[in-house]
Amino acid sequence: MTRARLRSWWRPAPRLPRHQRDDGGEPLVRTGLRGFLALERRDVVAVVALVVVSLFLRFASPILPDFLSGSGGVNISGIGAATSNNSPPPECTDVPVGPPGKDSTGTVVTHTDVKRCGFIFDEIYFPVDAARDLRQPAESYFDPEPPLAKLLMAPPIATMGFTTWSWRVSTAIFGSLLVGVVYLLALRLRRDRWFAGLAALFVSLDGLAFVEARTGVIDIIAIFFVALFYYLFLLHWQARTRRQWRATLYLMALVAGLAFAAKLTALAPLVVAAALIVARGISPWLAGLVPAVRRIAGPRRHEVSMWRAAAGRVALVHYTLAILIGGAIFCASFSRYLTIPHTDVYRFTACEPGTTGLTGTADAIQVPTMKIGSATLPNPVQAIADISDVMAAGLQYHEQECHSHPYASRWYTWPIVYHPVLFYYVQTNAVLPDNPTVSSITDMGNPAVWWLSIPALLALVWRLSRGPPWWRLLVGLVGPASLATMIITFHAAQKPDTVSVRVSPGALFTAAFVGIILFAALITVSAVVSRRFVPAFIVLGYLTSWMLWVIGNERRVLFFYHALGMLIFAALAFAYVLAGLRNTVVQVRGRRISLAPVTWAATLAVVAGFIFFYPVWTAVPMPDTDHQMRLWVDAW
Repeated sequence: MTRARLRSWWRPAPRLPRHQRDDGGEPLVRTGLRGFLALERRDVVAVVALVVVSLFLRFASPILPDFLSGSGGVNISGIGAATSNNSPPPECTDVPVGPPGKDSTGTVVTHTDVKRCGFIFDEIYFPVDAARDLRQPAESYFDPEPPLAKLLMAPPIATMGFTTWSWRVSTAIFGSLLVGVVYLLALRLRRDRWFAGLAALFVSLDGLAFVEARTGVIDIIAIFFVALFYYLFLLHWQARTRRQWRATLYLMALVAGLAFAAKLTALAPLVVAAALIVARGISPWLAGLVPAVRRIAGPRRHEVSMWRAAAGRVALVHYTLAILIGGAIFCASFSRYLTIPHTDVYRFTACEPGTTGLTGTADAIQVPTMKIGSATLPNPVQAIADISDVMAAGLQYHEQECHSHPYASRWYTWPIVYHPVLFYYVQTNAVLPDNPTVSSITDMGNPAVWWLSIPALLALVWRLSRGPPWWRLLVGLVGPASLATMIITFHAAQKPDTVSVRVSPGALFTAAFVGIILFAALITVSAVVSRRFVPAFIVLGYLTSWMLWVIGNERRVLFFYHALGMLIFAALAFAYVLAGLRNTVVQVRGRRISLAPVTWAATLAVVAGFIFFYPVWTAVPMPDTDHQMRLWVDAW
């Protein structure tokens, strides 16, 4: 019988330097900004290189046809499929933005004729709204999302004109910067550059992040701010002096306001941060009150004590001020929107499946001003009321919207990328009519990242549940059992003919969701009191980003790109496991076998997946047989 001994991948290798060990990501006290950030020159070089390479791929693609043809050229005519040859129609370049709102002949031009400008998917909304923000005289429009992402799209449009290039520049930049932030985020979790590099690489080479960064939509901008918030939260979590604690808190508030101003998906990181901060604040009391907590606690009381000492006695005052600052930043993002009189703030009250529109009325809001003597000044009270009205109308829109969509997908299918969105599709009959040339863009994720992250996340659940048998049993059963119950009851309750109508999953589904909340609470406790912060943080972030779209969204259409926040933690989980396997050795019959090649093989699988699916992410023309070969999931 063969006897083998496997050194667990989650335990640090004996000869690793102390600062690289998996000690929960908590650094020693470091003085000065440079010491606190703990960034070396090679880290800065790595971040810059990752961002530059990602930016090149997003701007220059598709580069595959010219490269393979041997022509020596690189196609950089556009960064998205405006037409089959990836360049915008000539008439689109003449659409003016800004004053005077007329074309070269003096004819007034609006942005309502969207069919002639090379839009793909939701680009018919967001770039148009960004251009309207630049117009003089102002144009009224209704948008159920906050305005910041559109404002960030506006400068390139104002500079370059209204073209497919200009309205995608901002998303390409923020999508590339996201890769660098993921590196910093991972490095803050563990002082392991393999881990950080792999996590950033996986995000850079994932199809969902890649397509979103090459399309004029708002999700990638919002997720950039979400990732930046998580990084600042880790800095705050690891603060050891009062100055560090307060500086990171107010930077968190600033970025939280920006994240909310881009899209309301910022709720997920705020829930994670609030849960962990509250749990850390009450952990000494909790450990003293509940003996079971002490049994799973690691030697981290000094870390909690240092953090609480850095917070001081007026911590609640600072958190209150931080919330107000975040709210002020959010309101400030409406500055341009509130200078435009709006007559189309829709109040939707009902929706019937199969009808052509929502039932509701349109309200009007005027520019919020007040008179003080002969002077006309902004009215901040009315401005806040108008912002509240606009956001309430947007939430009502999402609540009442119930129409079907061919590319809608259920939330429980996102981890396996079952039904992504087809952004663009053009078919032309070539020499062989039975095998036409096809160009398409789908936001399908890289299967090597999404599929392999599932067992990685399960391994992290096993890792964070280490402790007494009762603790491992509790954590290991509550989460998976509750999730399985939610999926089964939700799937059983939906109509068989479509995935887009409203679903009423029933009381058992609600009870299972309560079980998920309990599971998240157990993860939070594990993160705070044990030496399992890294896996607990990753699992908690993934779960929160996912469950954000479950309760309360049974009535609306959801799409795979709503899982973009999950991608960050899927990449972190996958990279965490691979970085651990790199230091794992198996002994079989006295032979030491390193599992480092597994890390290399998995990384090469991600790279190979990017190359293989690259054509359906960049609208590369190909025979339909080759196109069908790349549809590994239900893209239709």
